Amino acid sequence: MFRKIRCNRPPDRTVPVELYHEFRPYLVLLRKRMVRLLKAYPRPVFVLMVAMVALSVLFSFGLIQLQDKEESKAFPFNGKEKSSKRSYAAEDGLSRISTTGATLRKTLEIRKQVDSVLNKAMLSRSDSVFLEAKLEELRKLH
Repeated sequence: MFRKIRCNRPPDRTVPVELYHEFRPYLVLLRKRMVRLLKAYPRPVFVLMVAMVALSVLFSFGLIQLQDKEESKAFPFNGKEKSSKRSYAAEDGLSRISTTGATLRKTLEIRKQVDSVLNKAMLSRSDSVFLEAKLEELRKLH
């Protein structure tokens, strides 16, 4: 059970080394093209980098927020309504989760009942009616 596993693999041949050897031509080509691009257009690349850092700072501190069109139509006001919109979205998400959980529980309950009926050797007419009713109940759930 606790025997040592022997391996004949050379110790210098690891997965990263093998991956580098496999993709070396592509990596060298990518590096050459990047260096050529950076030498040809240093100022626009620098401006793009600074703009991306500035945008990320604005997004991280919440100064710029992306809103859905539906949410902005539902809550067109500014000020206190923004905080209520956020809490409304959280409550809406929680209610969706609880509704989905209840639907899933009901579906599992129906499945258990159907499986118990289907495990019978012979089905009677009442069993068929029961199965049809449960199938219709599943259709209403979904």
